[in-house]
Amino acid sequence: MERPFTRVVEAIAVAGQPAVDFEVRETEWGPVMPEKAPAGQAFALRWVAHDATAMNMRLMQMESADSVDAAVQLAAGAGMPAQNLIVADAKGRIAWTVMGVIPRRMGVDDMAVPQDWRDGRARWQGQLDASEQPRVVDPADGRLWTANARMVGGAALQRLGNGGYDLGARAQQIRDSLRAQPRFDETSLHAIQLDDRALLMQRWRELLLQRVLTPAFVAANGLADYRREVDTSAAAARPDAVGYLLVRAFRERTLKTVFAPLAGRLEAQGSRLRDLTMVPETPAWALIQASRPDTLPGSAKSWDALLQQAVLDSRAELLKKFGSLPAATWGAENPTLMKHPLSAALPVLASWLDMPATPMAGDSHMPRVQNHGHGQSERMVVSPGHEERGILVIPGGQSGHPMSPFYRGDHAAWLAGEPLPFLPGEAQHRLVLRP
Repeated sequence: MERPFTRVVEAIAVAGQPAVDFEVRETEWGPVMPEKAPAGQAFALRWVAHDATAMNMRLMQMESADSVDAAVQLAAGAGMPAQNLIVADAKGRIAWTVMGVIPRRMGVDDMAVPQDWRDGRARWQGQLDASEQPRVVDPADGRLWTANARMVGGAALQRLGNGGYDLGARAQQIRDSLRAQPRFDETSLHAIQLDDRALLMQRWRELLLQRVLTPAFVAANGLADYRREVDTSAAAARPDAVGYLLVRAFRERTLKTVFAPLAGRLEAQGSRLRDLTMVPETPAWALIQASRPDTLPGSAKSWDALLQQAVLDSRAELLKKFGSLPAATWGAENPTLMKHPLSAALPVLASWLDMPATPMAGDSHMPRVQNHGHGQSERMVVSPGHEERGILVIPGGQSGHPMSPFYRGDHAAWLAGEPLPFLPGEAQHRLVLRP
C-alpha cells in the first residue's frame, strides 16, 4: 500500500534577514533523504536518535559503576551515538562493547542495502537489551584494542550492522605491539602511540621492487633514483622519508585506477566511491595478485602495464607539486594544519591564532595517526592510582587565549613525541572572578 509523504516546513532564522523556509518530506519511518535515488523511488532515513526511548541520561550512571559487568550493563541503551567502549576495573577485568542504542532488526538478512518496509516484514522492533549487545569480556590474552576497526563477526556483526570500519592495519599494528611483551608501563604504552612504522605499505613496496620496477622499465624511464628511495626510505612515515611518499602515492593511484569503472557508475547515480562501506584495499590487492586479464579496468593492456603507469603518473604528480624527487618528502606532503575557527574569517590574524604548519611523522594506517588536519588530539597513558606516573600530551596548549604563554605551551612536545606529566604542576597564575 502506498503511503503519502508529509511535508513539513521549518523556518530557519537568519540574523538581520528574513527567515528561510526549509521543506522536509517526512514518512512514518523518517525524513526523506536528499540523495539521488532511482527513478520513482526515494530513500527515508531510519535513525535511533529519532526515537524518544533513545534519549536518556543513563551515561551519567557510569560514574558510579564499580565493575566491568556494571559498566557493560549501563552501556547498552545509553542515550548517545553508538561508540566503542573499553573498560577496566580494580580487579583487572577488561571488556569491550558498544555504548549506545542498537536497534533490533527484523525480517531482513542484509541491512547494508536499502530495504522496502511497506509491508512490515522488514523493520526495527525495539532495541537490543544488555544481554544481546555484542561484547568481548576478559579475552584470554588479556589485551583489547579498537582503533576504529571491526571488533566482531558472525551473528554479533549482523546485530551491529556495518556503518563503515577502518581498514584494520592500525589495529593490527597495535595488537601486535600489545602482544609483544607481557607487561607495560606508561613509557612503553606511550611508545606504541608514537609508532609510525608503515607496515601496511610494505607489501606495496615489495610489489614495486619485485614486480613493477623491472630493470628495463627503470632504465627506459629514468627511475633509478625512484627505485633507490623506495628501497631505502619507505619503512616509516617520517618527515624526511621520500620513499614512503612514493609508495603511498603509487598505492593511491593504483586504487584509483582499479576502481575507476565502479566510481564512474556510482557518480552517475549521485554517489561516490567513499560512500561504500567496503574497504578498497582488500579487493584491489586480490585483483592485483590474481592479475586476470578479464578483470583489467579500462584500456589497460596488462596488469603489469597498469601498475607501471601508476608509477609514472604518481611520480609525475609529485614532481609537478614539489619540483624534484628529493623535495618530495612525507613531511612536505603532510604538515600539521591546526587552524583557529576565527582565522578563516580574519586572515590577518591567522599567524597569531593558528599553529605553524610543521612537517610531522605519522599517517592514517598506523598508531601515530597524523594526516593534514586529522590526527591524535591527545596522547594519554594513565593507570588509576598511579596518576603521578601518567602521561598527557595535547597539541597547542592548555589556554585558549592567544596572548597566554600557555596557548602553545604543549605544542612542541606534541610535535616531538615527548611525554608530559598527566598531573598539573604548581599554579603559576590565578584568575579571580569578582561580581
